[in-house]
Amino acid sequence: MFIVHWSNWGPGGVSGMFESCKDQIKYERKEGHRSEFGDCRRKEVEPHQVDDWLKPISWEEATGADVWVLHAKYPDGLDPSKCCKLRVAVLHGPTEHLVLKEWSKGGGDLNLHINLLWREDATICINTHEYDIMKLYDEKVGRCHYIPNSIDLERMENIHPWNYVNRPAIISCDTPRIEKLPLHIIWSIPYIRKHIPSAHLNVYSLLLEPIAQWRSLFVRSYKRRLESYCENIQLANRDLRPFQAGADIGFNNNYSGIASRVTMEMQALGTPVIAYNGEYTPYHARIFDLHSIAEQVKRVWDDMNDPEKNVVEETKQYARDNYDRSKEVKKYVKLYGELLTAKGYTDVG
Repeated sequence: MFIVHWSNWGPGGVSGMFESCKDQIKYERKEGHRSEFGDCRRKEVEPHQVDDWLKPISWEEATGADVWVLHAKYPDGLDPSKCCKLRVAVLHGPTEHLVLKEWSKGGGDLNLHINLLWREDATICINTHEYDIMKLYDEKVGRCHYIPNSIDLERMENIHPWNYVNRPAIISCDTPRIEKLPLHIIWSIPYIRKHIPSAHLNVYSLLLEPIAQWRSLFVRSYKRRLESYCENIQLANRDLRPFQAGADIGFNNNYSGIASRVTMEMQALGTPVIAYNGEYTPYHARIFDLHSIAEQVKRVWDDMNDPEKNVVEETKQYARDNYDRSKEVKKYVKLYGELLTAKGYTDVG
């Protein structure tokens, strides 16, 4: 089977969507298929476009594939219906984010995902929250599918952890979006320190454009207290794994409770995560409640210091059982095959 994944080129942790495509391509190849990356912005491959073992292919080379998988967009000027046998869209963007962007005229909207759902041969939701929403627009038709999000667990092996000075080291490392802003974990740190005076927050992945806003958030607090309670305040980073591995406690900022990519990475590295919802963690704070967040931090820290509990190993085991892309990719390949057969293509392996 010849599969092409269409996304923006963004190696080195710049784009979670890119990293997800890379994981998928790696394991589709291990399943014995030709799986390639298509840069939806560049018709020809440029010399710098090499990320470890991955290089994109040209638009011309991508035509004639068995399956096109849409992540960001298809190339302008190519008609997908004439360039491949099967089209599948993976719905990465959270519905709430699309709705808020539509209201703010920031580009993108819920109709984008509904259009994909109605137009493509199949769409895939990568968490149950999105699936519960999107299947409402696809009832009794069957174009909407659910395959859990996952990561390349091999990349989480043999990571040398960052040595934090202050313990517990709490980490927030999501790229900020309106549905997953790091504001509440920042505002909760004074209340956390009432329970654990040595606790410090470490914030990663802040964006450069609103840097003045981030500065004001920290330094305009009374006596710059919010800043002083942070050990690290960093912009977007090309490799978060050492910082994730060295941290004691992670925080998932997403108010829907979806386990984002960095949440899965933290857990795979043994860092327990506090969230607003979700079966992947027993540590749930009330949404935006600063005191509830502080209480959950204390609860995690108490459990980690309980000799009868092994929070780190249990966290790693959950990731091994639930986030393994090598297992989940088989579901994609099976779906491709079933859809191709249903369209009459019986000669595709």
